[in-house]
Amino acid sequence: MAINFLNSVDLNQNQLIKAAIESQPNDAAAGTGVDGQLYYDSTLDKVKVWTGSAWESISGDLTALTEGTYINIDNPSGPIPTINHDLTTRTNSTSTAAPAYGATFTAIDTVTTNTTGHITAVNTKTVTIPASDNTDEKYTLPTTTGVVSPGAPTTGIISLTGTTEGVASTVTFTGTTNRINVAGSAVDQAGVITINLTDDVTIVDNLTVGGVITQVQTGETNTLSSPLDMGGSTAAVTPNKILNVATGTAGTDGVNLGQVELLVAGVGVFQGGYNATNDPGVPIISTNNNVALDLGDYFVVTADGDITFTDAVISVEVGDFIFANAAIPAGGGAGAGTASTQYTFVISDANVAGAGATDAGTQKGVAGFDSANFNVSASGWVQIKPLSRLNGRKQALNNTAPVVRTFLNGLTTYVINLADTSLFGTGALAEDVTVEVTQNVSPYQTVYADVTRSGSASMSIIFSDDIAINLYRVMLTHIGS
Repeated sequence: MAINFLNSVDLNQNQLIKAAIESQPNDAAAGTGVDGQLYYDSTLDKVKVWTGSAWESISGDLTALTEGTYINIDNPSGPIPTINHDLTTRTNSTSTAAPAYGATFTAIDTVTTNTTGHITAVNTKTVTIPASDNTDEKYTLPTTTGVVSPGAPTTGIISLTGTTEGVASTVTFTGTTNRINVAGSAVDQAGVITINLTDDVTIVDNLTVGGVITQVQTGETNTLSSPLDMGGSTAAVTPNKILNVATGTAGTDGVNLGQVELLVAGVGVFQGGYNATNDPGVPIISTNNNVALDLGDYFVVTADGDITFTDAVISVEVGDFIFANAAIPAGGGAGAGTASTQYTFVISDANVAGAGATDAGTQKGVAGFDSANFNVSASGWVQIKPLSRLNGRKQALNNTAPVVRTFLNGLTTYVINLADTSLFGTGALAEDVTVEVTQNVSPYQTVYADVTRSGSASMSIIFSDDIAINLYRVMLTHIGS
């Protein structure tokens, strides 16, 4: 059974994908149409349109084809033309040659084609072979020290020298001051260039050493290796120190002993978990039996409970922190940990909200709620909001209150007053009501019409053509505001 649309469908310029129009064997089966209506004639394999009085084919027929350049057509008037490309003939010639020095030969330089890809011209070029390849020339590669200037990097030079042309080219190897020394010899070590480190070496960037670095000092040898070895591996060797280390300022800087001592001084130490199940808790921190603590020492609460001090009762939960504000001696003496002010309590407050029957008996914690559907008190008590007249109604599309029917300009409009007492009553708004249009008799098939809603209680159901009363009805659901 087809879905009935009783008003125009506007796709808003979206695509209708994989759609097929109505298929009928002939015009009689297609019946009488309206202007512009289409159907597919499955007998003739053609699409037809209703032109006001008859079905006309919209499939065009080819009447003739015309031959063009290099194109010939068999049976150009149809019904089945055959299009061919003209045959192209070409004769290829071959030749051989073995030119000597100074001789010439001809080669193809350019090929010209027309817009259809056919060759229209070929340009040939005459190539002349050089008179000689100069293969008798001999070359040597002597070395020299180059020019050495005071304070400048040392150099060594290799020269390419021919028997007839003299020095053809030179390559200069240049050292680097305080890093690389280059020496070329033209006397006792002709043909040799020596590359070595300078007496005093400067490392510009990183130095990676795979073995041992040996530092030689007057009268003593210290060995540095990976990991860094400062000596002292035996009783006979005096261990060495790293001297004059500056105070580090960045997170990746090394630090000296004084800086380490300053950083460590006064820093508390984790004292373990604190069980607050039974007051005064374990370990005890709130009576004259308290444990001794240094400034900054701290506990992490592992069980919920209350801690009774002389000045207050403090409630703690799992995950809270308890810090000592100063050095607190063990219980029994002056300064014992009896007051809550001697400690800092950091409440983690990361509990997940729970559910319960009462406000007081429900765990409060981290959660979020939709304000459109829930009320949340200042203490965290969450309750769902009451729904506004969530109910449904059905109404026949007739011309009796709360429905008014009109027919104008080819459209039938049924206007429904949703605030009528037979529907949703005073205060109902069309924007809060969903609707489904169905047949008013079995099989109550859903049909599709144009539905519009006003800013008040008025809803319009609009059909194309003249639709009689009581053919359809609407199923209405009030979803609340």
